[in-house]
Amino acid sequence: MWHIVSDTSCDLHSLEGGEGVFDFETIPFTIRIGSREYVDNEDMPVEEMLTANENHSEMAQTSCPSPEDWRAKFAPEGPVVAFTISSALSGSYNSACTAKQMLQEENPEKQIAVIDSKATGPETAMLVLKARELILAGKDFGDIEAALNREAEKIHTIFALASYHNLIKAGRVSRLIGFIAGHLGFWGIGIGSDEGEISIRGKARGDKSMIRFLTEEIKKIGPAGMEIRISHCLNEKCAAALKEQLEETFRGIRVTLMKTRGLDSFYAERRGLIIGF
Repeated sequence: MWHIVSDTSCDLHSLEGGEGVFDFETIPFTIRIGSREYVDNEDMPVEEMLTANENHSEMAQTSCPSPEDWRAKFAPEGPVVAFTISSALSGSYNSACTAKQMLQEENPEKQIAVIDSKATGPETAMLVLKARELILAGKDFGDIEAALNREAEKIHTIFALASYHNLIKAGRVSRLIGFIAGHLGFWGIGIGSDEGEISIRGKARGDKSMIRFLTEEIKKIGPAGMEIRISHCLNEKCAAALKEQLEETFRGIRVTLMKTRGLDSFYAERRGLIIGF
């Protein structure tokens, strides 16, 4: 039995098609806002967390899975393929690597691949789905690990923010500019770098302008394959409109919508979009 494991940056809750071949589990991040701690599990109240963050003046704190959390998922017999949010954004990758080292010191034959997605959300999900495809195709462990690392280098991430609370609290946007931008309907458009860091690429006023901007940026860079995934934070309307535009622009490419789990809802904020392509 193979084991596919991810932190909750993947936005997936389950993975079909693995009966008797692989299982799939996620390990939650936690988000602390004031005295309240939110665990990114199946029961996390995303809208409540977002409201609490919007009403709290200080920057919230996120905590990644510990090495012991990863170790518990890696321990069962069988090869393991694990995925983490970008190592440039969190210590989750380092925790997973520490767990791998601990287990392999006890059992040098234990096969564990830890893949740094260099992104979050839909890109991580695309890597998880690629792992499923390779396992079901009967590929061996070494080939799967190499293929997933190559895939992580190919896939890109772009995002659109309609809310600026976290950027204001982090000092990246002044409170006045963030307030004006939010009330005038400006979207901040950002891109994930090859190193897994995030930078603001531009701005667009209104939903239609944002969708055009995203589509043009994706055209400039070029999709890595035949699938584009969109994670949205409580904004299925804009996600569906972007899906329609992308399907018209890139004939034959499949566009899939997902809801952000707790961690990516915190990062994207209310109405935000994250696109893996």
